[in-house]
Amino acid sequence: MLKSLGYKPLGFTRPADALAAFRGDPQKFSLVLTDLSMPGSSGLDFARDVLAASPDTPVVIVTGCVDPADVQRASLIGVRSVMQKPSTIEALGDAVGKLLDEIGAGARRSPQ
Repeated sequence: MLKSLGYKPLGFTRPADALAAFRGDPQKFSLVLTDLSMPGSSGLDFARDVLAASPDTPVVIVTGCVDPADVQRASLIGVRSVMQKPSTIEALGDAVGKLLDEIGAGARRSPQ
């Protein structure tokens, strides 16, 4: 979905690989999008680790079931947005675009 919107996402199937890549070069990432439930890690733990490495990086968590307690925990650790799946391409694009504009990284989006 992000590619079709003109972004250049990097995808990982294992949270540990994603975290290693992020820690290796946090400046390479304008935003981190993660699921709440992942194999071997929760999205909240992953977000906490990302934000510990780079507190200004916007983190978005997507989940199939939005629990208000999870939203509150996410907010407390610095997650910028929690979105419910399935999300439309428009909703995802709006959320990502808004966050990138807020941090001045909108120019990192490639032309469509």
